[in-house]
Amino acid sequence: MSEKLAEVYEQYEMKISDLKKGRGSTILWTDVGMRILEPFRGSMVRLEQEYVLKELLKEKGMNNLDYIIPNKDGQLLTCDKYRQPYVLKMHYDGGECNMNEPADVSRAVKAMADFHLYGKQISRDFEVKWNENCRKKEQRRVEEIRQVMEDGEEMERISYLYEISRSALEKALSKEENASMDIDSSLEDVCGKFARHNAQIRKIGRFVGGVKRKNAFENLYLKVYPDFYEQGVTCAQMLCEKTDTVKKVSKAHYGICHGSFNQHNVILCKDLTAIVHFERFSRGNQLNDLYQFARKVMEKNHFDFGLLRVLLEEYGNVVELDKDDYKYLYVLFSYPEKFWKIANSYYNTNKAFLSPKFLEKLETVILSEKEKQEMLAKLKNIVFDKV
Repeated sequence: MSEKLAEVYEQYEMKISDLKKGRGSTILWTDVGMRILEPFRGSMVRLEQEYVLKELLKEKGMNNLDYIIPNKDGQLLTCDKYRQPYVLKMHYDGGECNMNEPADVSRAVKAMADFHLYGKQISRDFEVKWNENCRKKEQRRVEEIRQVMEDGEEMERISYLYEISRSALEKALSKEENASMDIDSSLEDVCGKFARHNAQIRKIGRFVGGVKRKNAFENLYLKVYPDFYEQGVTCAQMLCEKTDTVKKVSKAHYGICHGSFNQHNVILCKDLTAIVHFERFSRGNQLNDLYQFARKVMEKNHFDFGLLRVLLEEYGNVVELDKDDYKYLYVLFSYPEKFWKIANSYYNTNKAFLSPKFLEKLETVILSEKEKQEMLAKLKNIVFDKV
């Protein structure tokens, strides 16, 4: 057992029988089930929000999430002797979702749909619970300060201990109480997002055009970017012309979104399908989760329309999808997102040491474009009744 982490393990109600190193983590077998210990580098407020969310989902009956385990003192984080904070979560014995296995994909999308169903139910409860949590935290802080004052500490010492003045305390508490708004992505303007991405594609095109000694990637980008840019503009226009439809779909599917639902965050066990890593969860249109997962499945399966249809039907068996939902998804699938991601990554990297991976990825996108357009044509027949 790692001597460095021994004092961290001691802070939890568990007896460890075995452990192994995971991807930047430590997986533990204990007398209370599997656990995973991960170094924490995020926002404390976000971690508290994640804890509140998962506790609400647990109350609703969900038993397949990586619930956060507080330590013996009730704290969500535990530090080692070097002051590195760690978070302990439930873990599951299974493998990641294989995107090339239809059975795995079906299980994953079914688990997503079930999660979305619960996510709709607790969407409003989350804000109430979070605000209640903030009030309790504020009250505990006030009681701690009063206790320190009763113990005879001077105000300068109190301010030092808590790293706050009265005005800073009020500001911090106000920020915490409003923190729930940070997770609400319902106001995200999809049209605006597409417009920004389109502007970036065009901006990068102008940048590449000004490069005097172009490499293979830059020559290829300059050749194909006008077509992909035109696709992006068309998608933005389609969405903006159907504002009422977009609002209707967003309202119908408003709830808790995972934010990063992919093969790495789905664990297929013998008796259940676990969903992990909720660091990017938000409230918003849950169809965005479905689209992101389905897009990656399509990219890894040569845009197999039959698989896409099964995937959408599997989701629709749990969460009803109507014609407008399919139209919304059709526009999302039509957008050249993979091309934009490659372009954006290129623009933000060191051009003097450009990885050959950029050229490989761009060539892959270009070669798969015909397959993608064939898939979209079949999807369009369903969405628009062959119009």
